[in-house]
Amino acid sequence: MRRILICLAWLAATGLASAPAKAQDPAAAELRKNLGILETSTEFEDEAWEKLIADTSRKLIAYLRTHDVSAAGAQSLGLELTADSQDAAHFRVFTYSYQSGGTRGTVHRPVFQWTNAAGQHFAYHPDLECYYNEIYKLATPGRTLYLLLGQERGDGRCLASEAYVLELKGNYLLLDHAAFGQSPGLVLCNVEMTFQAARQTLRISLAERPYPTDEEARTDFADALLRSGYRIRRGAQSVGLLLSGARFGQKP
Repeated sequence: MRRILICLAWLAATGLASAPAKAQDPAAAELRKNLGILETSTEFEDEAWEKLIADTSRKLIAYLRTHDVSAAGAQSLGLELTADSQDAAHFRVFTYSYQSGGTRGTVHRPVFQWTNAAGQHFAYHPDLECYYNEIYKLATPGRTLYLLLGQERGDGRCLASEAYVLELKGNYLLLDHAAFGQSPGLVLCNVEMTFQAARQTLRISLAERPYPTDEEARTDFADALLRSGYRIRRGAQSVGLLLSGARFGQKP
């Protein structure tokens, strides 16, 4: 009886001793340290900065490939879970930030994580700067396409709204699907983008702009759309892009 009690006490002690060790994940600690440095840093174009970004990117990818990270877990690392597909692929966007040191203010960097049918995690750190906070699975039979929507300040006069389409194909993430003309993404200044899932339509509307007249704002809006391969009626302040054949276009 005494031996049993001793064994139980030993098991309890080892269990209690191992719990803190599990919580102190070395990979998480290193990642938390890097993200903490970035959060309080200003972007510099020098070798040390590039090395820090590259090291953080490697640590992020390695961690997300081996961990199912919740919103609370992301926050504890210094990340933010800004978008989640909430479907079988569990496509998630995690975001970290640092200061630009200029008129842009905060720079947001997204990191993608997804899961295959076997439950294996994958991750990718794209060369993108945007605070993606909306994700929609597109109605594309036979293909798995997602639309990301977000914003990022360009300068004092431009708050850029961005729509970006990416594709999951097996275990792979494809970032070059030409959903908007010849590009996977569409970036416009000072507009509001909303996706109407029932109609599979991306609505782009002119927002308040720092311009002296409404006419100047409408002209710039029309010119920006035209450069992206789209048109708008004279004087109009919004346009709808319909998903057809896995691409966003306009009716003839």
